[in-house]
Amino acid sequence: MLRSLAQKHHFLSRLVPPNAGQRCQRQPLLLQRYHSTSTTTTSDDDVPFDDKPFPFSRFEPCCPDSEVAAAENGFVPCSRHPIPNVIGKKIEMHEALKKTKTGRHLVACVGLDAPDWMRSKVETVKDGMMLSLSFAQNAWIKEQRKKPSSDTTAGGGSGELFTTIIDRPSPNTEWPTSDILLFPEFRRYPAAHPDKLLDSSITPLLDVLWENPMCGILPHVENEQTLDDIDTIVLICTHTMRDKRCGVLGPLLVEEFRKVLKEQGLLKGQENGRVEVWGVSHFGGHKFAGNLIIHQKGLGGHMYGNVRQCHVPSIVDRHIINRKVIKELWRGAMTPPSVE
Repeated sequence: MLRSLAQKHHFLSRLVPPNAGQRCQRQPLLLQRYHSTSTTTTSDDDVPFDDKPFPFSRFEPCCPDSEVAAAENGFVPCSRHPIPNVIGKKIEMHEALKKTKTGRHLVACVGLDAPDWMRSKVETVKDGMMLSLSFAQNAWIKEQRKKPSSDTTAGGGSGELFTTIIDRPSPNTEWPTSDILLFPEFRRYPAAHPDKLLDSSITPLLDVLWENPMCGILPHVENEQTLDDIDTIVLICTHTMRDKRCGVLGPLLVEEFRKVLKEQGLLKGQENGRVEVWGVSHFGGHKFAGNLIIHQKGLGGHMYGNVRQCHVPSIVDRHIINRKVIKELWRGAMTPPSVE
């Protein structure tokens, strides 16, 4: 894909469908990779925070190692859940947690062995889904700018379109073909190919999401599926090539979440399991590692920072089981409970 300038020009010239932008009002257009121009955030008053104090402060261990003095940044090792001291000493534990904006989350399921994980910026991987989405979106925006100003600035959509990859496999496909997941809808669009993003059944969906990420009515896509057998998906940043803090802590958290969920009978694959846990690419704020997103039906997607293995049982109990958000570690609402 895109192996020459001529091929690239041909690819971009056919990206914009003829009826782009007729379903929802447009937002002001500004060339950005994966974000709209909105600064909308979810009000704290709309979030069902747990009214009981969290038993830990940020990045606090459950079993402090009494033989080791606290590091300059406040890091204290845990005798039960060890992590490399060199990583712990580089975690930001005191600065205000960076909050995210609210929108929709589009996820490409590239699997664990995809070449995307070998680059610090997944949007630069040749033939990869993120690079193709970037070319497609930029071409779409340029097309909109050619239209009269009255057509390209009216109304104004709200929210962000967040785009990441996860290591969830896509059945019966080979990279770079991958399933696309969309939250908060918990929808799956199987076997999307980067070369055919805007020349296939998924084209109308991308058109609408780029025009207004918070559009209330999404077009039906052939073969789309609702993830009826999943209630919650936990996405933990494990992007080692982007930042070693999440790269080291992330896999430890993936392992701990799966362990605790399995003990509770909640992990997908068990008889009553409806929770999945996957590694996700960079979504900002590595200094606040460990970073994770919990998408849950009816609650929306919420981002947490400064999480360590010690916190996992309480997060499972409070957030996943009792559906309460933990304010002490909260980095904002990534998606609302629903979009109407």
